[in-house]
Amino acid sequence: MPLPNADQFVGQNVTESGFKEAQTQLIRFLGDEVPTNEQLVNIFATKELADSKTELMPIDYKVTVSNDPDETKNGDYTWNGTELVKSPYDPVTISNGYTNTKVDAVSAAITLKKANDPTIFNIVNDSLGNSLVWIDKATGIFNAVGLLQNIFTRIFQLKSYSNTDVIAGEVDSEGNALWGIKKSTGKFFAAGLEPSSVQQKTYKYFEQKPIAAEINHMLSYGESLSVGATAQNILSTSQPYLNTTFSKGPRLDPLGSGETLGIIPLVEQYNSPASDGGGNRGETHCSGAANYASLELIRKGISPNEHIIFASTAGYGGAKISDLAKGGAIYPRVLNHINKARELNAGKSHKAVFTPFIIGTNDAYYATSYVSFKNTFQQVHLDFNADVKALTGQDEDVLFAIVQISYGVKTQPQISKALWDLPQENENFLFITPTYHLQHSEGTHLTNIGYKRLGAYFGRAYSQYYTEGRYPDCIKPLAALVEGSKIQIKFDVPALPLQVDRTTLAQTTDDGFKVLLLDENGLIATDTNGDEIALPILKVSAEHDSVFLELNAPPTNQILVRYAMDYLGAGLNILNGASGNLRDSTPDSVDIAGVTQHLYHVCPHFELIANLDKGI
Repeated sequence: MPLPNADQFVGQNVTESGFKEAQTQLIRFLGDEVPTNEQLVNIFATKELADSKTELMPIDYKVTVSNDPDETKNGDYTWNGTELVKSPYDPVTISNGYTNTKVDAVSAAITLKKANDPTIFNIVNDSLGNSLVWIDKATGIFNAVGLLQNIFTRIFQLKSYSNTDVIAGEVDSEGNALWGIKKSTGKFFAAGLEPSSVQQKTYKYFEQKPIAAEINHMLSYGESLSVGATAQNILSTSQPYLNTTFSKGPRLDPLGSGETLGIIPLVEQYNSPASDGGGNRGETHCSGAANYASLELIRKGISPNEHIIFASTAGYGGAKISDLAKGGAIYPRVLNHINKARELNAGKSHKAVFTPFIIGTNDAYYATSYVSFKNTFQQVHLDFNADVKALTGQDEDVLFAIVQISYGVKTQPQISKALWDLPQENENFLFITPTYHLQHSEGTHLTNIGYKRLGAYFGRAYSQYYTEGRYPDCIKPLAALVEGSKIQIKFDVPALPLQVDRTTLAQTTDDGFKVLLLDENGLIATDTNGDEIALPILKVSAEHDSVFLELNAPPTNQILVRYAMDYLGAGLNILNGASGNLRDSTPDSVDIAGVTQHLYHVCPHFELIANLDKGI
């Protein structure tokens, strides 16, 4: 129906009936030919169809072509009175572009980095060695696989660092923990990150954290390795913090003519003869231990003036554990160190809670039995603890922080076994580290770098005790299972994944592993020559928290797996010692004499019966 003329509505000749007829004609026209105000955008299947309706369109009328065979013609158009002009805005193209941008961003967010990538601080890994959670060293930005970085600026369910249930890994300027461990659950948390996606580590905690004194005496004890034997070249000649020692050095060496005993900043000394009569005593572990502990305390917000460490060592060269017992000639040295430290720090509170204890070399040399070594060591602790508490008045029990000596492990393995078993059985013994990865000198003792590096391991454990109230980390073998010709050994790992490291650890035969056949009585089977029957290992690999050993055939009987008890790595000099290539992914390190020294956890010397998969 055509549009009515205007003179049908106005003028002298318009009648009522004529007006109504024109009105009806207009309404029909509007209903049939032109969209209403609610339908100002009309949709046409093709551009050709839209062009055919332009005579009906008012200027600036908008239409959409939605399904033209020529896709370039699809889009929004505006009628300008002459032609339909296509809008430059294409929602499909823009939508695709937006989607592609977001996909690229997500792809970037899930780009995997390796745990050992030197550009990151790795926090959590998957079983393939890919980092799942890390901090970029260059930017300091916290990253997690699958999460865009800006989520960490938007989602902050933060926990206050003052919360005693929280062990903070990093704290912001307002004292909020950005990530860390919740002690009550043992679970990792981070701002905006669900804990289920990361390694969950359960630590063992003391009933109560120690309370620091004005003078915190780190008093060491043990054999020649505790007094710096063969390390005459001194490294620690200045004190970077506020730690102290005796004016004659940590060993409390004899006074010279006219000298009086006093307190000085903690440094190492070479004095001959030393307090134990030795002529080759130099750099001890004391400076490395106290200074690394101070560094870790600073990182946890405790300044050096809030926690002063007085470091000394009452050890004696050539001692067995029985020689160090109360009632012997050496034991009074312990009491002398305590008494002299108290006299020189008169008026200040004084405690001696954490004792680095290095022993086992001479017991291996003299073939001390497993039972005798363990029992005597525990009795030494009982007497030491009682006497120190009586002198200092401290409430805390003394902790013996012990190392697993790698000397003599091939010929007298009972000593290394006892040094591993004691911390598992007695809560007053802390396992720190084996020693096969440390720098040795002539086959028995460490170099100056080796002692200082060992000290850093003690210092880290000291800090974990004082700031977190927990036992130190170590790799712990749990169980072994034989499935066909493959053995899986599960471990408790401080920092995943386990690594078979043939680069920074001395390459060792079968990476330190040996598999022995057991007889029907559970004893190591022997051949007709009386030699142990070892099963050939074809391949050693590590994945996540497990080591896999591939044998050339399935074993027919129960087997024994040994690690770092049979072979010594290339280039190492440890008398009757053994080593291996298994470590965790702890990123800690320390600079000693201008060289970076790793502080990862190496696997202890151990043996473990592997159970056969017998089905159900």
